[in-house]
Amino acid sequence: MYFEASLKDRALKFLRLVSKSYARLPRDITIEVSTRCGQQCPMCFRAPLGVRESAMDYGLFSDVVSGLRSAFAPQQPAYINFVGLGEPFLNGSLGRMLRLVKTTFPKTGINVSTSLAVFDRILFESLAAENVINRISVSVDSPAGGGSLHPFSGAVAENLDFLGGLKARCDFKIRLQALMSSKERALEVVELAKRSGADEVQLMRIDLHAFKGKPPVGRPALEEERRIVRAAARLGKKYGIRCRNNNSYDIFMDLASAFDKYCLITDDSVFIDVEGNVLPCFYLRNVSFGNLARTPLSGILGKKRGMSFYDEQARLCAGCDIYKRRHRP
Repeated sequence: MYFEASLKDRALKFLRLVSKSYARLPRDITIEVSTRCGQQCPMCFRAPLGVRESAMDYGLFSDVVSGLRSAFAPQQPAYINFVGLGEPFLNGSLGRMLRLVKTTFPKTGINVSTSLAVFDRILFESLAAENVINRISVSVDSPAGGGSLHPFSGAVAENLDFLGGLKARCDFKIRLQALMSSKERALEVVELAKRSGADEVQLMRIDLHAFKGKPPVGRPALEEERRIVRAAARLGKKYGIRCRNNNSYDIFMDLASAFDKYCLITDDSVFIDVEGNVLPCFYLRNVSFGNLARTPLSGILGKKRGMSFYDEQARLCAGCDIYKRRHRP
């Protein structure tokens, strides 16, 4: 959430990265409440990483939130994201979970990521009316071609129309997320964002990491990737829609990461998997700092600092450029 942080928070992040230090408490927290998904997206990491389908039960989730509350009180994290290698709406307790987080951390921004292929309109409308959700992020592909990376169906289109209509009555944001495969597809997504009332389009690089350098589809060369982003940003500006790329920050973050030596989420972000384990990110499934249902967050963060995760990145994150400006062909 770097682009939404204040100037002060950006400056603090810069200082942490250049000094290889950590925030006392994570600013951004991601909780994976489901690894189940009815889609068969070719770019999904679940199969390559051997992730089994599961759902976090409400009891475990309550323990996780309790652990966070004990560590943060009286402070609050900036963002809690409901996303992972699965569809959050396939967890039958999602509504209770979201309401618990909002009650516990009323000032924290809450984001839910979904494909909208599985979606509960009644639940979402009630959550939006209660100001529980601040943003819904929707993964889409080409609406014109039906989508080969994220299937785009009539049901998804109807659910997007529903969100656009609801947004006129409730205070939440819509973000469309799409993989960069071509300029034409990126522009189609921006047009879709305009029609659906979205506030932002996030273009993401097709990752090679999980697929051992052989993804199901190729990725554009760096020069073409930059052309795609510029074209989409120009069209987005025309419509009043922010369009950005995960791999293009600014010169300060380039310097802070030692020009791609360090991951830009290292200092102030944690990922909590479906079993309650605290990981550096969604990809490093076997690198756990501890389980939040059994270990206080202070002890978990202490282990992260103790192992000096910065120094481990060259080994653990080899080949990953998800949060880097570098481009691997």
